[in-house]
Amino acid sequence: MRIEEKNDVFVIVDFNELEAYRIACKIENDGLEFYKNLLQIVDEAATREALVLLIEEEKKHLSVFEKCLSGLRQKKEDTSEDNDLLSSLDYGIFSVFQGALGLKEAVKGKENALRLGIAIENNSIRFYAAIKDKVSSRETKDEISSIIKEELKHKQVLENALSAGNPHHRGNF
Repeated sequence: MRIEEKNDVFVIVDFNELEAYRIACKIENDGLEFYKNLLQIVDEAATREALVLLIEEEKKHLSVFEKCLSGLRQKKEDTSEDNDLLSSLDYGIFSVFQGALGLKEAVKGKENALRLGIAIENNSIRFYAAIKDKVSSRETKDEISSIIKEELKHKQVLENALSAGNPHHRGNF
């Protein structure tokens, strides 16, 4: 499976449903780690509360994609190695996710961390939109639509936290 970016939209060439679910699991795992790390550097109670909620939602999303992956593996042999999966992708598209795991080293300060979170949510939304119509199960399409809506809310939570900490911020990233 190849992922290309055209006009700020992800276009998937040679779609592979197993790979799509593994990538989605990686995205959610990275988001989970990101929010856990961000929670360690944020002091404001309201932002901490929002991050705890985001952590729980990422766990829920991860569970959905793990279930999809498991169900598909029961129907179809999965011959690829999980550890080697992302090495075949263009990391230019997913580099923001790689940065999420190294948050403490890569991001200094709450504002930069929040901006990174917004970028992660944007890429999650774009990836899920690209795979939604290509998956085989109607139920999964509906679950992905629901996850996209929740990721949009996550982005808004992060934008609100950024705005609250920066009175001159106007929502432009």
